[in-house]
Amino acid sequence: MNDTKTLVNIKDLESPKGHFVLGHLPQFQTSNKHQVIEQWVKESGELFKVNFAGKEFVISADAKINHEILKLRPEKFRRLSKMNEILLEMGVNGVFNAEGDLWKNQRKPVSEALNVQNIKRFHPVIVNKTELLLKKFKNSINTTIAIRKEFIAFTIDVTTAIAFGYNLDTINNKENNFQEHLEVIFPMINKRITAPIPLWRLIKQKKDKQLEASLKTIKQIIHEFISDAKKRIDQNPTLKENPSNFLEALLVENKEYQFSDDEIYGNIFTMLLAGEDTTSNTISWAVYYLSQNPEIVKKIREEAIVVYKEDDVLTNNQLLSQLTYTNAVIQEVIRLKPTTPQLYFESNEEVIIENVIIPKDTKIILQNKIAQTQEKYFTNADKFIPERWLKSACPMHKNHSPRVIKAFGGGSRFCPGKNLAMTEMLVLISALCKQFDISMTVSPEKVKEQFEFTMYPDNLYVKLQPILSEVN
Repeated sequence: MNDTKTLVNIKDLESPKGHFVLGHLPQFQTSNKHQVIEQWVKESGELFKVNFAGKEFVISADAKINHEILKLRPEKFRRLSKMNEILLEMGVNGVFNAEGDLWKNQRKPVSEALNVQNIKRFHPVIVNKTELLLKKFKNSINTTIAIRKEFIAFTIDVTTAIAFGYNLDTINNKENNFQEHLEVIFPMINKRITAPIPLWRLIKQKKDKQLEASLKTIKQIIHEFISDAKKRIDQNPTLKENPSNFLEALLVENKEYQFSDDEIYGNIFTMLLAGEDTTSNTISWAVYYLSQNPEIVKKIREEAIVVYKEDDVLTNNQLLSQLTYTNAVIQEVIRLKPTTPQLYFESNEEVIIENVIIPKDTKIILQNKIAQTQEKYFTNADKFIPERWLKSACPMHKNHSPRVIKAFGGGSRFCPGKNLAMTEMLVLISALCKQFDISMTVSPEKVKEQFEFTMYPDNLYVKLQPILSEVN
């Protein structure tokens, strides 16, 4: 029970230094806003308030408070209303930004459409796209590769194929209009969410018109796929038991709640957003670390040779659980370089958490990355040590607290796409290390963290060298 004698009021929290009129907004309007928050934490502690041109936000880097807030969703906390407002304005009304009864109605069918059984059915798609990407890499030996761009193409091809059976070949630079539209949309979501004034509603600039055109094209394409999927299911009843993609699964799981086509569109769009952005960025950060640690690449390679022997790619989904070291590498990447270092919420009612009174409608930013890199939660917290995730391999790691890692959210609104994302990362990273040595062509300090809705490595370039003798 909370001790009423030691309750803390939001108005009494400290604040970092800011502008007299605009408050902390000028500092926050950058491409590395997550690092701005990290600096503020150093100045003001793990719980403080900031002012964005008259709008007050609470920022928490306290792992206990953040855990409780995520656990209390969706009843006591909701996503930042401006985020929902921007997505709705763009025509997106899916499980990601839905609240209340709408979220409850959508959550179960979306989760079922992405359950483990369906992910197994999707596995051949992941294998096929992995093989295409590796083939391309084999033709790019000793060529400097903008690796994040390649992984974006990979995840777009995987996600569109799994989402609605659209067989793009963005990997080989074919039919890349879809990717071009997504590359217009995703950065604009971030810009609009953090914009102090919605100027695009008054004056439409060139970038706003480009956004509208891209949204219109993407929406038209997806609605055509929805119509086609309904016809396929009517003509082929076996798809009700064995859907071939996420869209079909979403339609056949739709037993208790009747989705509108716009709601289905919103969930497909959300899957594209999460599948393309977060997964490709995590794989890119993995390569950032692997290129600096050849001994880790070798361990992944040795594991791959044992698990799927002479095959280039893991084709048997049942063997995924045996890639324990590869999984440890991914967990360590997520810990050190979370693609969503901060989350934005509002309180639905007054709540007391860890003796802090959070009034109704308080806007709060959860900074989760800091806890993930603190010594009290992880021994040698700033070091890349995958072994810390292997129970039998790290007796030297006194502190190990996985519960503070919130890369996939927490509570009942835990990300339903986790299994798909982990499968993509395991298959590709294992196969990549099995077949190639990886070297970075820029110095590590020149690779910068950038934030555009998610956090990614900017200026990451590598070369790949095939290891044929060890694989065969």
